[in-house]
Amino acid sequence: MIYTCTINPSLDYYMEYDNSLEIGQTNRSQLEFYEAGGKGINVSIVLNNMMVPSRAFGFIGGFTRHFYIELLQKYEYIQPSFTYIDGHTRINVKIRANEEETDLNAAGPYITPQNMETLRKKVERLDENDTFVFSGNCPVYILEDICDMINELLACNVRVILDTNALINRRCIANKPFLIRSNVDDLQILAERKLSNEAQIIEAMEDIVNQGAQNIIVQLGDEGALFVNKDGAYKCDAPQKDKIVNTVGSADSMVAGFVVNYNRSRDAVDSFRFANCCKVATSFSKGLGTREKINELYEAMEIKKLK
Repeated sequence: MIYTCTINPSLDYYMEYDNSLEIGQTNRSQLEFYEAGGKGINVSIVLNNMMVPSRAFGFIGGFTRHFYIELLQKYEYIQPSFTYIDGHTRINVKIRANEEETDLNAAGPYITPQNMETLRKKVERLDENDTFVFSGNCPVYILEDICDMINELLACNVRVILDTNALINRRCIANKPFLIRSNVDDLQILAERKLSNEAQIIEAMEDIVNQGAQNIIVQLGDEGALFVNKDGAYKCDAPQKDKIVNTVGSADSMVAGFVVNYNRSRDAVDSFRFANCCKVATSFSKGLGTREKINELYEAMEIKKLK
C-alpha cells in the first residue's frame, strides 16, 4: 500500500484574473474554485489519476474539515485517514493573473503532542511491503517527533520517500531512504556548500547517495531535472516554456510517477523518466496531470546518462 503524509494540508482557493492584479484596488476574478491541497495530497491525487490506491495521513480540523473531506470524495482511489485536530485546516489562496501565479499561504494550526501520538500509532502499522511518502515541511516544534517517526519506518524496511526540508533529510539520510526529491536551494543546505553549476550539483547528489540515500532527484527549474543513484547520473531537460500553464504540484507529480513506475518495473532510471512525464503532464494542465496526458508524453520523454 502507498501512504502519503501531509503535516499541514490546505484548502486551496483558486482565483483567476484576466488582467494583472492592482495592489490597493478591488480586483474581480473571472473564475474561482476550491481544491484539497498539500504536497502529500497532491501525490495522492496524481496516484488516483493513474488508478493507484493510496491512504492519506495528515492533520485536519475546524470549520474547513468537512468540506476538505467532501472535496476528496471525488477521488475514488484515495482513502482518507486523517488525524482530527482542534485547529482549523489552513486556507491558501492561489492567484493566476495575466499568466503570473501568486500564492498566499497561511501558517496552519498548532499540532499538540496528543495529535502527533495519534499519527504515530497509525504509521506504526506499516511494514516492509508498504511505501510511505512524506511531503512538505513541518513546524519546528515537532521536527524531532517527525524524524523519529520516519527513522522508525526506515528501521522496519518501509520504502520511504522524502520530499521535505533539508533538516529532515539530514537526520534520516543515514538510514537509507528510498528516494529524496529536492531542489538546488535545499540541496545546498544538505550539502553544506554553495553549488554554482551542474557538475557541482551532481557531485553533491553523489555525496548524498554515498551517505545513504538510494535515489535522489533534484529539480533545476528551467533547466530540467537530475537523477543520481549508485549506477550513475541522468538528466531530463525541461519542457517547452511556452506550453507551461501551471507549476502547482509539478514536484508532487514527479514523486507520484516515480513511486508508481518503480512499484511495477523495479527500474529506477525508467521511473525517473516516468516521473518527468507526470511533472510535464501537470505543467501542461490547469490541474494535476491525468493518466491520458502522462501516457501521451511517455514515448517522447528522453533521459540522458551523464556519467
